[in-house]
Amino acid sequence: MEPQDFKCRWIEKEELWKITEDFRQTYWPEKDLPVNTETIVEFRLRLDIDPKHGLFSANDMDAYLRSDLTGIVVDHDFYMNDKFANRMRFSFAHELGHFVLHREIISAIRFESVEEWKRFILGVPERDYGYFEWQANEFAGRLLVPWVELKKEIEKAYKAIRESPDLIRYLERESDAVLSRVSPMLRKPFGVSTDVIETRARREGLWPPT
Repeated sequence: MEPQDFKCRWIEKEELWKITEDFRQTYWPEKDLPVNTETIVEFRLRLDIDPKHGLFSANDMDAYLRSDLTGIVVDHDFYMNDKFANRMRFSFAHELGHFVLHREIISAIRFESVEEWKRFILGVPERDYGYFEWQANEFAGRLLVPWVELKKEIEKAYKAIRESPDLIRYLERESDAVLSRVSPMLRKPFGVSTDVIETRARREGLWPPT
């Protein structure tokens, strides 16, 4: 495949969410949180995890899916450091998104290194690459932050907010600012960043709460 031949079809978010929910039910049936994407990759799908030194520092990438779909290459330092556990959880989920949604595209490219992959991507039509990455991010977010559990966490936060008239008024005026204040608490059960949890709360129509 040449870069100009790269095509990624648009997927409506409702269809994408169903694909993600079906995937989670199949590969994470225990429903425990946080979702252990490393276990899904290595033991449920039998994909290799291949840590490489300097992947991020040289290429500004945490991880990428091999073109033969046999494994995920990850930055060694991030993978080995518990400080980056949440970041790696999302990175694995993102690459799982590509594995589920874009396997035919990736297997057609046949790159042997991250450098070859990046050179290819530079020539890809911007709209199609935007679809490609948005879909993998949306899959990752929905996989790690199930709607039902997020709704429960937001309801608990809202209950605490309602106990303070000042916070209620603040929520009415500055809902995004309040979300930023409560997101460190909301994110904990899911093992994701505040950015991810804030995105999910808005995308799922759960914020501002009512």
